[in-house]
Amino acid sequence: MLHYKEWENKTLEYDLKKYNWPKHVLELIQELYPKIKSLEKIHLSLSPADFSKVTLHVQNSFSRVKYMKLFDNFAKEYIQSKIGGKKYLIKRQATLNLVVPNQVKIKRKLPFHQGIFYNNGRGQRTIWMPVTKAEKTNSMYIANLQESRALTKKVIKAQLSQEQFEKECLKICNPVNLNPGYAHLFHQEHIHGNVNNETGYTRMAIDWHILIEGEEYGNRLPGGFFRAPGDYEQDTSNNYEKKSFVTYVSNNSKFDKHIPLVFQRKVIDEYCNHKKIKNLGVQFENEHLDWLPVLEYYIKQKPYGIVLCSMYSLPDDLKRRDYLLKLAVKNKVELHFANEYCKLKTHKDLKKINFYLNFAKYKKGKHSWEV
Repeated sequence: MLHYKEWENKTLEYDLKKYNWPKHVLELIQELYPKIKSLEKIHLSLSPADFSKVTLHVQNSFSRVKYMKLFDNFAKEYIQSKIGGKKYLIKRQATLNLVVPNQVKIKRKLPFHQGIFYNNGRGQRTIWMPVTKAEKTNSMYIANLQESRALTKKVIKAQLSQEQFEKECLKICNPVNLNPGYAHLFHQEHIHGNVNNETGYTRMAIDWHILIEGEEYGNRLPGGFFRAPGDYEQDTSNNYEKKSFVTYVSNNSKFDKHIPLVFQRKVIDEYCNHKKIKNLGVQFENEHLDWLPVLEYYIKQKPYGIVLCSMYSLPDDLKRRDYLLKLAVKNKVELHFANEYCKLKTHKDLKKINFYLNFAKYKKGKHSWEV
């Protein structure tokens, strides 16, 4: 497990003119609300329901090629040197944190937590970038690594309530006081969260991650939650309206065996709507047949394409997985993986899919509270 000192609660300064995140965020918000002129005073113009609409719009907009390239360039310029030059993936869509004054009153306060509680793997690193002034009670509070590990162990062993946990957090956490042009870097094991914002103005921050090659991803899947630099397929628009597609659902891999079919179908349906794919019918794999004979059968039937929930729905057996992928390429059947916004059409696509599938590990060693 790699631990880099530069990621243990450290601050990074960057070129704000080159990476003007406040300007980008304001422009995106103005797509919805043209009259908004100040990020810090946005709470004076919008309702609590609008806050969620704003954050969702900005986060979805970060999947545009323009912004994906900006994150790629930022990571190459400032981040790669801080992980020893190793390969990395980038969070597919960065999060926009929006902390309004007295957010406790409208039930928007972020509880204290560490990244592992949110299914993050320890191979992730967090880049937290305020796009407004972050100070005092409007900022993120964070603890150092050793105190975070000790408190996490105490929380789990004693089964503390959230109120007890947060009381302990306030003993070891301090606010990150930063202006735009600075980012805060930390591990997933750092406890962090918010207190009630009593400053009178809104704080916004972009929160994103990288995943280091060969390290631990937890439940944040390479290819899905994370993309490779330069992988902009999510923003490509194709028209498949006149193509014949079937959709396929299975519960036979380590990934999908506990995912209800209705949830898988929801992911698939959203992807099909985005790509304008008309679904000719849903095909289900037979339970307990982990070599996926139904999928093989439909590949041999040669529809234009088959949409699966995820590339992680393929067989866990590597030889069998490789056989099905190569069979699809040979038969010129496009396999689309909805969760990863990725498709298999060529041998080049096959290389990319295997890159994601082999990039990192689910878990490496025990967590600090398991020792």
